[in-house]
Amino acid sequence: MDNPQETKKIKIFIGSSETTRYTPVYEKEISFSCTGWRYSPVIVEKLYGLNLDYSTVFSLAPFMSEDLVTIVGICLLIGAMAKSSQIGQMKALKKLWYNSDFFCRSIYAGNVSNALKSVGPDFVSDPEKSLRQVTYQQGTNKKQFNKEFIEWFIGFSEGDGCFYVTRGKSIFSIHLHKVDLPLLVEIKTQLNMGSIFIGKNSCLFTIKANEEIKILIHMFNGNIYLCKRKKQFIQWAQNFDKKYKIDFVAKDSTFTPCLQHNWLAGFIDAEGSFIVTVTKRKNREGMLIGQRIVLGQKDAEEEFNYLSNMLNGYTEKLKGHDRLVINYSNSDKIFLYLSYHPLYSVKAKSYSKWLEIYNIRKNKKFLDDDDFVSIKKKASLINCLRKITQVES
Repeated sequence: MDNPQETKKIKIFIGSSETTRYTPVYEKEISFSCTGWRYSPVIVEKLYGLNLDYSTVFSLAPFMSEDLVTIVGICLLIGAMAKSSQIGQMKALKKLWYNSDFFCRSIYAGNVSNALKSVGPDFVSDPEKSLRQVTYQQGTNKKQFNKEFIEWFIGFSEGDGCFYVTRGKSIFSIHLHKVDLPLLVEIKTQLNMGSIFIGKNSCLFTIKANEEIKILIHMFNGNIYLCKRKKQFIQWAQNFDKKYKIDFVAKDSTFTPCLQHNWLAGFIDAEGSFIVTVTKRKNREGMLIGQRIVLGQKDAEEEFNYLSNMLNGYTEKLKGHDRLVINYSNSDKIFLYLSYHPLYSVKAKSYSKWLEIYNIRKNKKFLDDDDFVSIKKKASLINCLRKITQVES
């Protein structure tokens, strides 16, 4: 039986680069229809007399044809080149294109991302899954959340979340490239808390309200895997407790990720990279293809050793970071896991292309020239997505 649909509303603050980085200039209220814990924008209420704006374009993007986006994108690129007399400066043009609102929308167009599909394959096979909820209560404030989403959210927060204190106030934030704005909308909608601020090339999700911070403390307490994140969280929660007297006691965390839990999917969405290299063979015909999945984090050697054993990978050190590497030949476990626990960020597109390359290599004993051309195009897109989502904090 299909899950009943409901409508929820959120507010997004549009920033101005002429003032501070995330100063809210005006706010837009967006209505969402939901099934399970996956939301899709269907209506944008026109506020302040604005007709066609950022939110309107964003709401239409998931329903656009991928072919149409490609054609329009090429036309815009040709137009930009024709208008400019400095056609040779392609690097600057590429940077302008990758930071444009249109490019960010196009990444999420059609079926290129799982983040805005109303129902995933796991919910289709198990309709009651979306009804499993977890409740967090502080005083009279009681909220229910989908259990699978909370597992994913904690994993994602251990990678890209930030527990910090400013002027004595505990604040939680997530800072991403604006191409992942739909993901922040998803998080805000699921939690029903916080604010989203949009800067020139990035977007910021913050939670500051005291009652909402209390709920986050109960949500994270005892459920964090990385040791350094536990220490950051405890200091952050103790600061809040010192001021507001909530009787915070840090729980002894025995949590470890497993292949039946959404934590790993969230952490991959935050810290995962899908890497493909295509190089010419020396003194031989053909191409050499390298394919791997990499997770990176500082001060996580012990935790990554556990994950590497679970996923048939290996660990290494690179520029002060611990890395977990899963090679092409040992990727069956991670494939199976991600088929049941899909990614929700723009990295879902990278993984999709990575998987297409994997299938080309696996299903053919010998690759022809057309295969190499196809693989190089897919690898180029993967590398492009990886670069534009690297936001400086």
